[in-house]
Amino acid sequence: MIHIGVPAGIRVGSVRAGEIAVAVEARLRWQHCRRRTVYRREWSIGVGSTRIDVAAINGSITGCEIKSAQDNFGRLASQVRLYSAVLDTAVLVVEGQAATDRAARVLPGWWGIWSACQSPNGADLQVVRTPGPNPAPEPLAIAQLLWRDEAFGVLEHSGLSAGLRKATRWRLWEVLAEQLTLPVLQREVREVIKARPGW
Repeated sequence: MIHIGVPAGIRVGSVRAGEIAVAVEARLRWQHCRRRTVYRREWSIGVGSTRIDVAAINGSITGCEIKSAQDNFGRLASQVRLYSAVLDTAVLVVEGQAATDRAARVLPGWWGIWSACQSPNGADLQVVRTPGPNPAPEPLAIAQLLWRDEAFGVLEHSGLSAGLRKATRWRLWEVLAEQLTLPVLQREVREVIKARPGW
């Protein structure tokens, strides 16, 4: 089992969601320290339908959804569906044994589970289930991670932009999903995201 903590004052009880997010990003940075990686908090996906709490983007996209003791699983089904459409690796971070047990029952088998608890050094993470590869990413949802100008740029350098300069972002996303193979689309989207100014 691997534990990564972050500095914080000693408290008894549940861990704040912000502390868990810091610990999750620290773990991701440790996992991906040998690769050029962009880290993002509260990353909007699904055309604004939900946000990934913490994401790491390099040759793949890893996303973590955090459920502290104050959260419930009410939105989890829709979040799992949206995350599963675009991520290569997904992790649910939960607090408490009851939430951990429930997560193991309701999550797809390829999702990982990390358990967060309070420690003298802040939020502490325990790997309960190691994530596997996403068996069924969705091309259109992946294309929708791109901004409109980015989508056109990918089509342009792929030789697929004829007649699309004034097309809507929805049309550009559709063409990307239809014309590029999934591995090529995934690679292009990751590279564009990593190149965004300020990311």
